[in-house]
Amino acid sequence: MRCPGHGQDRRVPGSISSVRRALHTGRAPVRCSWLEASGEAQMDEDIRAEAAQYYDVNPTIPDDIAFYQACLPSSDAAVLELGCGTGRVLLPLAAWCGFIHGIDRSQAMLARCLQKVQAAAIPSTKARVELGDITDFALGRAFDLIIAPYRVFQLLETEAQVDGLFQCVRAHLAPGGTCILNVFHPQGGFEGVQQAWERATELCRWEVTVDGVRLRCDERWLRLDPERHILYPELVYCRYVDDAWVEDAVLQIPRRCYAPDAFEQVIREHGFRIAQRWGGYAGERYGEGPELVVQFSV
Repeated sequence: MRCPGHGQDRRVPGSISSVRRALHTGRAPVRCSWLEASGEAQMDEDIRAEAAQYYDVNPTIPDDIAFYQACLPSSDAAVLELGCGTGRVLLPLAAWCGFIHGIDRSQAMLARCLQKVQAAAIPSTKARVELGDITDFALGRAFDLIIAPYRVFQLLETEAQVDGLFQCVRAHLAPGGTCILNVFHPQGGFEGVQQAWERATELCRWEVTVDGVRLRCDERWLRLDPERHILYPELVYCRYVDDAWVEDAVLQIPRRCYAPDAFEQVIREHGFRIAQRWGGYAGERYGEGPELVVQFSV
């Protein structure tokens, strides 16, 4: 097959109101941040440890499962997923391919993924997940398809990380194999994103209610790097029970912006040949849809 409610109090950690609530409940907001060392941003032990519980209820994640299923070269294909997280893509693909191997740097995300794999009784011959750095790994085998769904690539902040990922992709692609990377499409280019950041510094990304528990994600815009086109948002996950605040989990991440031409260029500069490209998972034209999705090979 060819690949084809928010008018209530915004409780932001660090504000006076959040401190009062923390004192009242005996709990302080959890902060998961980037540490600076030797001039480069490095992750602490697990910056997603507290935010992992919110990932599976995020309603804004693109509907991309059928897309990746259609891109499987065969029913017995070996697939590598970079940044597999809680297994949102890994689990359904495990039923449609020969074998899938997932790598993620978050122990908390992988723990949830492993629970799902075990609950689904998927044998180790069909799926495996392990802790690892997607910019520096050696698995000792090749894969027919390598994927990094939901914008994993744009979390790579430094050129060394980008180089490392492409080196690992090259080392793990089977003959004739392909890789698919995805980033979001910044409408209006980085200049348009920069103007949006100047107009507002915080917005609600999503809010859902699960079993009577209200979950919400606010995005606070901290700073941006205009030279490297990197945004530095802070994701504030909030949990409420009966409209009473329970806790916050705060996740700070880099989000690198790529224009359509620049995204293709960085792939070509690393010695790969672009096979197909899309502007989204519904077949949008590249450069016109909400996503930038590129499939490439050696």
